[in-house]
Amino acid sequence: MNFISSSNVPVCGVVDEDTHMTSMDTDPADLSSHNLTLDQLPPELLIRICDFLDVQVIYKLQHVCRVFEELLSGDTYFKSRISRQWPKIYPAIPVDNLNWQEACAEREVTHSAWTNQEAHLEHFTYNECLFAAVDTVHLMKDGQILAAGSRDRYLTILDLDKYDSMKNDSKQDMEIFSDNKVHKGWIWSMDSRDNILATGSWDTFIRLWDLEAGVVPADVFKCKTAVLDLHLEQDLIIVGGYDKNLHLIDRRSGTITKKNYHRKPVLCVAVDDQFIITGSEDKTICIYDRRADKNYKRLELDTYPLDMSYGNNQLWFGDKQGFLHLLDTSNGAFDVVEKYDVGHKGKLTGVIHNLGAVYTSSTDHTVKVLEPSRDPGVITTLNSHFDGVTGISYQNRVLASASCDVSIGIWRPRRH
Repeated sequence: MNFISSSNVPVCGVVDEDTHMTSMDTDPADLSSHNLTLDQLPPELLIRICDFLDVQVIYKLQHVCRVFEELLSGDTYFKSRISRQWPKIYPAIPVDNLNWQEACAEREVTHSAWTNQEAHLEHFTYNECLFAAVDTVHLMKDGQILAAGSRDRYLTILDLDKYDSMKNDSKQDMEIFSDNKVHKGWIWSMDSRDNILATGSWDTFIRLWDLEAGVVPADVFKCKTAVLDLHLEQDLIIVGGYDKNLHLIDRRSGTITKKNYHRKPVLCVAVDDQFIITGSEDKTICIYDRRADKNYKRLELDTYPLDMSYGNNQLWFGDKQGFLHLLDTSNGAFDVVEKYDVGHKGKLTGVIHNLGAVYTSSTDHTVKVLEPSRDPGVITTLNSHFDGVTGISYQNRVLASASCDVSIGIWRPRRH
């Protein structure tokens, strides 16, 4: 889009190319000495006009002239723009040094996509080489590569860029790896770092795969317990075990350190540089301080958590009863904020939050897209599955869901 100087732009009316006169309801002769340009308008009116423009256009307007730069650059405009459109508290917990331009763009693009899916999103279901319930999905490489583990013990890896909705057989073209002999138990958890995919199984093994080399084995570790959740770091694998323990596996030496803070299996794990958070079937969440090497805090719950999403001073988790919970983790507080009924009628099996939305999945067959705010309202409910949804993954505006209906759901930006 090309812009001309705001000093040459009349406030209203259409300029006739032959007469160079502006046509308005009022006689132009009466207004010839009162023509206003955009930069002469009150700031409040300019802001009101800008609210009707796409946020990407606002980025360009910032560079048109000094008036627009002063008015539209920085956090103030974008913060107020969000609050005018969505008045609930956002972010759900205050975030230091939040990039409000980025947050505004993410909210608007996300909301527009999910409220007008036909125009913005492409949805398709994959079940070509699946023969049993899918327990886990994981997106990597900016949403291009999708890995899935199913109860027939197949590890399936797809290249989503090879799918073409205009070709009936393109779903088969997506498959770059499929093997049911890589694990001897259900593949229950996955994570990745760069080109390395980690898979954890009920057979007690964690296997690492180098996708850059063609999905070849890169390493293997044995936990002596079913691997229920895992997080992959450069030199460490963090594991929630069926044996009630948190396992810390040194990738260089293979040494495994166990931490026991729970009385029942560890179902979910969330991690940052300071804390490792574990949720257990014993109806507790424990926070381990990595720097101090000790248990930092223990939270007693009414029911047990099934999945967690951690970051930006927020810990969201879903529980067995279908409720969504929010904790304030600012300055290591981990204070309970609220429990939300977002409409799920089964176990809440998956939670992912970012600047644009909170995504949840449930055994009630649905995936919900929620406002990323305090008291999150439902933006849309996805009903593409015919059985329970066991988990979700999200990356680069691509959403994937795993289901007991022997299929994977994929939603991604439409390619124009």
